[in-house]
Amino acid sequence: MASKNIAICQICFTGYDNDTQQPKILPCGHTFCSRCLMNLTERNEGQVACPLCKRVTTITDLSELTTNYSILDLTSFDGQQEESLASSSTLARAEPRPPLSAGICEEHGQDKMFRCKTCDEWICHVCTVIEHPVGKCSVISIKKALEEKKKDVSGQVEQFLREFNLTFDRLEAHDKELQTLEKAFQKSTVELEKVLGEYREIEQTVGQEHLKVKKAKDEGLAYLQDLKETQKQVAKLSRLQEVEDYTRGVSHYKELVQRWTQDMLDMTNGQNMSLSKVNQRIHCLTNFSLELMNWSAIKNLPQTQLKAIIDSARESIMVSLFTLSTAYVQVMNYGHPLYASVSMEVNNTAMVGDLCSAPPSASTSPTILPLMEILRKIPEAYALQGIRYYRIEKVENEDRFKMAPTNGPPPADRFHLQFPMRTLIQSGVVWVMLSKGRFGHLTCREDDSQLKDGAVMKQGYRLHSSVDQDPPEESVTYKCNLYGTLISSPMVVFLRLAWCGRTRGDLIIMLDNASIRSKQFLMLCLGDCEHSYRGTSFLSVANFGNPGEMITGGDYENNDGTGGQSILPDLPPREQAQRPVTAGLVSGNFTAAKYAQFVIYTKNLPGSFDYLSFGRVTSGMELLEKAVLVNNIRDVMIEDCGAVL
Repeated sequence: MASKNIAICQICFTGYDNDTQQPKILPCGHTFCSRCLMNLTERNEGQVACPLCKRVTTITDLSELTTNYSILDLTSFDGQQEESLASSSTLARAEPRPPLSAGICEEHGQDKMFRCKTCDEWICHVCTVIEHPVGKCSVISIKKALEEKKKDVSGQVEQFLREFNLTFDRLEAHDKELQTLEKAFQKSTVELEKVLGEYREIEQTVGQEHLKVKKAKDEGLAYLQDLKETQKQVAKLSRLQEVEDYTRGVSHYKELVQRWTQDMLDMTNGQNMSLSKVNQRIHCLTNFSLELMNWSAIKNLPQTQLKAIIDSARESIMVSLFTLSTAYVQVMNYGHPLYASVSMEVNNTAMVGDLCSAPPSASTSPTILPLMEILRKIPEAYALQGIRYYRIEKVENEDRFKMAPTNGPPPADRFHLQFPMRTLIQSGVVWVMLSKGRFGHLTCREDDSQLKDGAVMKQGYRLHSSVDQDPPEESVTYKCNLYGTLISSPMVVFLRLAWCGRTRGDLIIMLDNASIRSKQFLMLCLGDCEHSYRGTSFLSVANFGNPGEMITGGDYENNDGTGGQSILPDLPPREQAQRPVTAGLVSGNFTAAKYAQFVIYTKNLPGSFDYLSFGRVTSGMELLEKAVLVNNIRDVMIEDCGAVL
């Protein structure tokens, strides 16, 4: 067995021969095949480090090295001995791997017992000679590499422990500060509730006084009527006895009038005192939270705590405004102001009403606050859609807001503001994230209630095609499942047409839910696939003035009729049953290279059928009839498009 191992090169583990793998003896006395030594000299520019003893030798010509003929004699065994040698080699390789091994080297079949720090690789013994020689790479044993790894991991763990301990210390200190603030605010809350209680008592007193005044006025008018009647009767008296009788009656009226007058003086003086008290308490309530922010007491607090105090103060002021005055939210819709009243409800809820164009009455001295100013000042605001709540939060370091669904209703234990979703959308500030970096504008359209043939809007909104810029600064981004939350069956879209520099109106199209072409048409109306019908023109009119007249459009690529590739893979040439060709039928192009183009029939074609239809115009056919008459149909543009929700 020993002789067989000697007859094998310890680098390539193949037998020596008298041709390309002659056994050559290095000056250190170790023998390797000429082919392996040739590879080493070529890789290391003539420098060879013995794989066994690491002695470095400079070799200019392999013929200078002595051939080990003793080893060559061992290679003359017959085929049976070679087979036995191969079997022994196989058994040797099948021996259990050493406990410290990083795996088997795929190139040389040996255990990876070394690590090259220069190349950051696990390598075998042969690799240390050929690919990672001494002088070029820094090679260490697997045992030393393991110790270095353990030391590195241990150091990292110690660093993490120090950081965690410091963090927990800071949290503990922060918790104590918050507990102190919490006690202070609890005390402030008690005082605030006391002030509000006093206000409600005063409000009730004023109401009672108002009833007393009304009753006193009625009583005074009755006395006045009696005195005028008495005056008339005295003028008619002619006898002394009658005059004396009326004198006694007048004395009685004098006492009644004097008592009534005194009662009125007492009442008005008391009412003035009550009104003065109301004004005083309202002033106290409005400034109550500001008094809490005594700068000398909080100037050394961390910034996060200071922000929390300011937010709480703002909240208290907003509660005061909504409770003690008539408050309105104002939005600017295309330059025109709209208003929505705000009222305090139960559970610390300030509820915003519906928007209207009529300004609030000046006689009520209303408090008018812009929408975005309210959102910036109130930390908890929600939009309400049916029974679902959406929390509105400010985007960090931006003047924009985001809106996402919540798991339940707003908290009843702290102040919050609620907007009807329709009010928020009608304000024109809501944008929907269609896809990464693409946003569509969500608006309300009152005239959509006229839709017919079943294409009735579900929520009264429109989602407009995406634009190539971010939403404006003062906006609310609505993050939702586009095709689950907003768009559902039946799918309805709109195309807004314009020509000669003027917007002419909208086509409303109801799509087939099961059609793949419908989904493609919807995606191109929304623009959530980086392409859109927005800005494209109608292309041609076929059968003008005759049965089967139709308009073609939808070349989102070239806008000249040569483009319009499908944006969905494997769009079938047919997918619907045949349908009679009637006015308003929306169909696809039968040319594969133009599958995204569409056709809208404007006249019936009796006896003919269409196999590519996927929708129908439900409103706006009169608009199409006018578009057909435009001198150049390519002047008719899809100015805007999107989905009807």
